Amino acid sequence: MAGFTREIIMRTLMELLNEKPLTKITVKDIVERCGVNRNTFYYHFRDIPDVVNAIIKREIDRIMEKRFDEWNNLADCLDSVFEEIRANQKAMLHIYRFVDRSIFADYLNRICESMLSEYVSRKRQEKNVSEKDAEILVHYYRCTFVGILLDWLDNNMPENVEEDIRRFLQIGHTMINIDGQSPDK
Repeated sequence: MAGFTREIIMRTLMELLNEKPLTKITVKDIVERCGVNRNTFYYHFRDIPDVVNAIIKREIDRIMEKRFDEWNNLADCLDSVFEEIRANQKAMLHIYRFVDRSIFADYLNRICESMLSEYVSRKRQEKNVSEKDAEILVHYYRCTFVGILLDWLDNNMPENVEEDIRRFLQIGHTMINIDGQSPDK
């Protein structure tokens, strides 16, 4: 029952975040909407930021449990992160604007690291890429993807970003293969 109550409180906060900014939400709003009393709220959470942290952790865990075998390219990896954030677009923007940027960046870093590691690991076998080179790819693509995602959030999630990313990856692939060799040869 305790886990169910925690989940109801978190779900209720997400509903409210889709309606208004976090700074306009009170514990009273949450408990009235979900039908629990204040003591129950404080039994499960210290305050609203504690609920936000629990939501972020839950979302990271949920996304990282997914299998991403259907990805055909790196753009598919990033598209899936955009989809996850857009699923609760207003709530995610409200959380992003409320929490310390480093918390949100850590959230995105963990998700991108997991997804890219899985993707690169699968492709590494097909392309005969060394483990060290795979680590480098994951690191730099993660940095790029997180930077793109944070910039996207800073700019209120413009719609055309996915096509720009696909084009960026296409240009990068073309530049690397322009002479049929990797850049270091």
